[in-house]
Amino acid sequence: MKLVHDVDVACRRLGKFLHLDTFRHAFVAEEGTAGPGTETEWVIVYRTAQGFCCIYRGAAVEFQDMLDVQIWSDEMEVRTYFIGL
Repeated sequence: MKLVHDVDVACRRLGKFLHLDTFRHAFVAEEGTAGPGTETEWVIVYRTAQGFCCIYRGAAVEFQDMLDVQIWSDEMEVRTYFIGL
C-alpha cells in the first residue's frame, strides 16, 4: 500500500509542477466555445538555454524567439502551452 500512496503523491506533485489544473480548465473552456467536430491540438513549449523547444508529432522543433513560436503555432493551427518561462 505504501507504493500506491507514493505514486499518488508523485502524480499530485507532477501535476502541480506542470500546472495541469490550469491546462485542464483552459481545455474545458476551449471545448465549450469550439463547434462540434473541431479539435484543437495542444503543444507544450518550454524554455531552453538557446531559445524555445517543443515536441510536435514525435519530432523536436526548436525556436530562437517567442515570435517564431507564435508564427509557427498559427501556421500549424495548434495551441501552445508554455512551461518554464
